[in-house]
Amino acid sequence: MHFIGKSSGVAFNGEKFTRRIILPLAALMIVAFTVVLAFVIVSADGQNRLEVEASTKLAKTALTVKTREVARNLRDYAVWEDVYNNLHLAVDVEWASTDGNVGANIFEGLGYEMAFAINSQKRTVYAVIEGKPKDVDALSLIPQGLATLLSQGASRSEPATGLLKSGEDVLIVAATGIVPPSINRSTLNPDDISMLVFAKKLDEKFLARMGEEYLLSNLVFMPAGTAEASASVPLVSEEGQDLGYITWSPAEPGYELLRLLLPPLAAAVVVLAAFAVLVVRNARRSTHALEESAKTVEAFAQTLQESEMRFRDVAEASSDWIWECDPDLHLVYFSARFSEVTGLSAASVLGKTLEQFFSSDTESDGWQLLVEGTHGQSSFRDLRCCYRDANGQSRICRLAGRPISNSHGTFSGFRGTATDITDEVQAQARATHLALHDALTGLPNRVLFRDRLNLALSGKRRNPSRVAVICLDLDHFKEVNDTLGHGAGDVLLQQLSDRLQACTKSNDTVARLGGDEFAIIQIGANQPFESEQLCRTLIEVIRAPFHVDDQELHVGVSIGIAIADMSGDDPERLLKNADIALYRAKQAGRATYRIFEAKMDQELQARKALEYDLRQAVLKHELEVHYQPLIDLDSKSIVAVEALVRWRHPSRGLVSPMDFIPLAEETGLIVGIGEWVLEKACTQALSWPQLRVAVNLSPIQFRNRDLIETVRDVLTRTGLEPARLELEITESVLINDASSALDILNALKDLGVRIAMDDFGTGYSSLGYLNSFPFDKIKIDRSFIGDMNGKDKSSAIVRSVITLGQSLNMTTTAEGVETAEQATFLTQEGCNQIQGYYFSRPIAADEFTIFLENWTGFETNLSSVAAA
Repeated sequence: MHFIGKSSGVAFNGEKFTRRIILPLAALMIVAFTVVLAFVIVSADGQNRLEVEASTKLAKTALTVKTREVARNLRDYAVWEDVYNNLHLAVDVEWASTDGNVGANIFEGLGYEMAFAINSQKRTVYAVIEGKPKDVDALSLIPQGLATLLSQGASRSEPATGLLKSGEDVLIVAATGIVPPSINRSTLNPDDISMLVFAKKLDEKFLARMGEEYLLSNLVFMPAGTAEASASVPLVSEEGQDLGYITWSPAEPGYELLRLLLPPLAAAVVVLAAFAVLVVRNARRSTHALEESAKTVEAFAQTLQESEMRFRDVAEASSDWIWECDPDLHLVYFSARFSEVTGLSAASVLGKTLEQFFSSDTESDGWQLLVEGTHGQSSFRDLRCCYRDANGQSRICRLAGRPISNSHGTFSGFRGTATDITDEVQAQARATHLALHDALTGLPNRVLFRDRLNLALSGKRRNPSRVAVICLDLDHFKEVNDTLGHGAGDVLLQQLSDRLQACTKSNDTVARLGGDEFAIIQIGANQPFESEQLCRTLIEVIRAPFHVDDQELHVGVSIGIAIADMSGDDPERLLKNADIALYRAKQAGRATYRIFEAKMDQELQARKALEYDLRQAVLKHELEVHYQPLIDLDSKSIVAVEALVRWRHPSRGLVSPMDFIPLAEETGLIVGIGEWVLEKACTQALSWPQLRVAVNLSPIQFRNRDLIETVRDVLTRTGLEPARLELEITESVLINDASSALDILNALKDLGVRIAMDDFGTGYSSLGYLNSFPFDKIKIDRSFIGDMNGKDKSSAIVRSVITLGQSLNMTTTAEGVETAEQATFLTQEGCNQIQGYYFSRPIAADEFTIFLENWTGFETNLSSVAAA
């Protein structure tokens, strides 16, 4: 009975043990497992959110970088003097559409689908869409936000940028004023500034390239109104309009960890369940079995705790592979990802120290920080180091690590992550190379050239005379592009870059600054002797024929040299002086070189001062139109008047047309001045209803595509009858493109105006032009009239021209008549009209009105002229 009682007691105690110990312990384990599972899931989800946040910041950064790139490229064009001359002062679409200016290169080289030039009246004067000039209105094409962007860009020196919409396309748009460095922007009214606009579509190709550069997978654009993805960046215009958003597929490192950790956790659950069943089954058998089970549970709890610690470390450091080392820094563990990335087996590396496997990255001080961190037993992260993969290739990785301790709190080594960033570093290196080198020739571009020049000058301050800047510009290169196309021009530039590099030393820098402009930084102990020697070599080498598509092409080169000791050590000044010397070389007849001298700058500054004053003269209305009468020799009456522009400067006085007209033609101001003179003369002619008015056309005006429209508009605005307007052109406008000139002259004739050939006889082909072009009048050059008194040859020439005009049924006018003898001779020979100082100098409109009222004719004798 006692035994049975004991047995009953034992059975009772076993049930009590199960109820009080085993069941709560099992419940505790279930709760612990649930907590661990929840922690794993929450951590995985948090890891995914961190990845989304990181990729979102990267996407915003990428969009900002692309926007700045558009603005930077736009500014390079907006400050270009040629853009100012050809898209603001005058609109030369032919120049602008030329590849290398603002033509196909904007789309093919820079990737911008749209580019516009918009004048101060918000009219689009030039547009290029996907590399082709188009007659479109930018404000209609981009109706919302562009006007605001233009106002912002006009009022500040840096380009204004924003996201705008054109139809269904979202664009990165940049706008800035066309203002070259030669003009002080603060002196300009923002409303008078012409604007240059670049636009880049956020299309599939652009987003794919941006995603590849910034490691954003499946980067696409989604229109407004569609369901927003978890990883996205909204696109909002400057005016707050919702344009849509860009989205991508972010990495899911948390789920990757779940796939790695859930199977071991599931196995642990199975083991724990089996263990619980075993404990309950054997609880009544013996206390010893219970104690052994308790030890087993404790061992499992310790394993679970260590697994939890390892998981937490992994969750805190995103990685490609996990590593561990012992206190002596010997590698003791690699995750499976290690072999997949490096191609190395873990066994071949385990046992090596960190310093034996990883090495210093020369691009940073990462290795030194790693050594200091490990020896100091402190955490480290984002340190760049190198290692060699299975193929022996050096690769770059980013390390993170933290010290670990055993159960007794003793330091037991480091645990961390390694991320291979070789592809990222190489992509950045390629991007840096493209940003600093010319895409066509591979030579350093303007940015890298400036950096090299700064470096050369900073390293040679004790002896700056060793640094020379050489600027080169090809002669007749435009003819290659015009005749054979830009493809042939590109091949020639590539061959030229090879010749330049072959003529220079390894420590010299050869750069392409743009178009056919190149520059060289030469370091030499004997300057300027060495630079002169190099220039002579370059002239001979470039004079040699280039072979392109089985054709032999010939170009020349003009060169300017600036030595640091003559120009100081300011790189901007040095480059500017080389440009000045280059300009002098071109003036000297090309195919030569010039060394900068101080007087060159003085002369250039004087020219720029005159140019500035001329620009101000247009704005301040300092220009005047004077009039000189044309006398009909049959009726002795005034039948026409020639309008001549004059400049009355407040301090210089009356500036000679010989000084400012060539300057106006060179800078392009002549187009605006010529239109002003034409309208002024036509308006004034309404006060003299019995007279025709003659206006000179500059060759620059004649080549302007808007000439015919300009003449038509002026006649419409002023109300002058077309037959009363006479346009005078010189032979030079016909020489370059006779076919195009004939079309323009015929179009002008269709308007009803009269055409006169001015300065007849001074060219080479005047007789041929008279036979081919629709001239109404011949004007005999004043040089022949002035020589008639003492030279029989000049008299014979004048007589022949008059006879030629009569045979062609053209009016003949003699210029420069200054004596009664000349007037008598011309009357006797049958000349139709004469003009000159003998009758009147060019005078203001009010004076000419008085002169006209007092005119009573003249006598063709030597004693009297009946003129008031």
